[in-house]
Order: sequence, then C-alpha cells, then structure tokens
Amino acid sequence: MPPIKMLALDLDGTLAVDNNQVLPATRSALQKLHETGVEVVIVTGRRYRTTKFVMKSLGFDVYAVCNGGALVKTPNAETHHETTYSLSQLADVVSVARESKLALIGQRDADDRGGPDFIIDNAIPWSDVIHGYFDSNKAWGIKGDIRAQAPEFLVTATFGDEQQLKMLCSDIHRSFPQTFETITVPQLGTDNWYCEISLANITKWHGLSKLASLFGIGPANICAVGDQLNDLPMLKEVGHGVAMGNGDEALHAHAKFVCGNHDEDGILDVVEYIHKHNKQIAQ
Repeated sequence: MPPIKMLALDLDGTLAVDNNQVLPATRSALQKLHETGVEVVIVTGRRYRTTKFVMKSLGFDVYAVCNGGALVKTPNAETHHETTYSLSQLADVVSVARESKLALIGQRDADDRGGPDFIIDNAIPWSDVIHGYFDSNKAWGIKGDIRAQAPEFLVTATFGDEQQLKMLCSDIHRSFPQTFETITVPQLGTDNWYCEISLANITKWHGLSKLASLFGIGPANICAVGDQLNDLPMLKEVGHGVAMGNGDEALHAHAKFVCGNHDEDGILDVVEYIHKHNKQIAQ
C-alpha cells in the first residue's frame, strides 16, 4: 500500500466546531502532520468566504475545495479550478424550483470576480429560513432574478423541510436526467434541511482530484474524512476513507474505519492512523 501524502478534511461535522474554530489538540496534530510532508487540504460544501474562517483557525497554509467540488482555491486565494452553470442549465433548475415554491440561492466565486458571494431568487416569496439566511449573510449577498445573471454560478441551493427538498430533487432528476446532482442534508443545529444542486459531474471528489493532480498524488495516496453523504464520492475514490463517529450511519458502511466525534478531537484518530500507516510503509 502506498504512503498517505494528502489528508482531505470536510469542515462542518468533521473539522470545524463552534465559531469556525479547530480544537487545539486537533490543530496541533494537523500542524505536525503537515510538517512531515502530508498535505492537509479542506474539502467542503461551504462557499470560500466562510471556508476562510476555518483556514485561518488552522494556522498554516492550506488549499481548499469549496462549493461541493465546483471551486478549488489556493492558499493565496487564487482560483485554481472552477466549474459553473451555463445559462440554459441555470434556467432549467430555476424553473423547477419556482414551481416548487422554493427560492434558489446561486453561489459565486466572488473572490475571483468581485461582487456578491450569492444571489437569492426573489421571483417568489421567501420562506422564514431563507429570510434568516439572507439576514445573517446580507453583507455578502443580494436578491434578484438569478436567471438574469451571467453564467457564473458554481452551485445552487435552498432550504426547506426534508419532504419539500426530496420532492424538489425528484422533480429535477425526472425533468433533467443526468444533468444535475442533488444532495439533501440536515442543517446542523436546526430543524431545517439544506439541498444543494450541482452539475452532475461535480462532487467533492471532482474538486479533490484537481488538487491531487496538482500535487502529483494518486487516489491511493489520499486519506479523506467526512460525516455526511455528500462526502461519499471522495471516500469511495481514495485509498483511505474515514467517517466521523457523529456522521451519517449510511456513510459508516463505506468507510475504512470510523473515528471519534468531531467535537471530541476525533480527527486525532485519523492523524494517528496516518502516522502508523506511513511508518509501516517506511520500514
């Protein structure tokens, strides 16, 4: 088995705890792992601006895959890779969402282009949770007809109850088979659910594979850690897929092993595993 040369970490429910912090023991262990030559990278569904909060908490330079794999950023905030919707693809998914009475959020790479991080479709009334999302993030977003924007959206998303979002996903897949991929996960700390709609080829593995190619690292050299089903594509592709103890039980079945909980330094189990694996390879 080849050595592990890259550790890919999901954020919410995996690396990050309250207030975008990293637990001190976890931060120290990752710093030491990084110093041994293992590239530590972030792979998240978050947009880049909020990903940067956790990157800063780590205390050393890292690459980041954001927006579920559609965007790859360097430690210097440069865009290494991005995949965006075409205008026709955007019109298709907006039409289904409007029929479902769900306002879509279009996420952009504002650091590369300037302007807002996101635009929320205001052609239909907003739910309370959409209002809350906008109010909490209004410094970085605007409202408007997202169909009128340039083709620069990385992903679209919305919030709702679980049944609403599952119906939306079903309608999208029925209307546009093999065009879009959807993932629905609970919004941590609330009763709401979050649905993300990406182009069919965009997964966390899509973005992580771009970083692996940049560093000349193969899938067998990567350890990836996550807690939700949107982490499944990268866990299935890498040589060492790890699920968090607090994660979705369906993900556990696909993992090489299950580590501790994210808020109890569960990542330390992974770091120890990497050290032992690489030491064994070196002997």
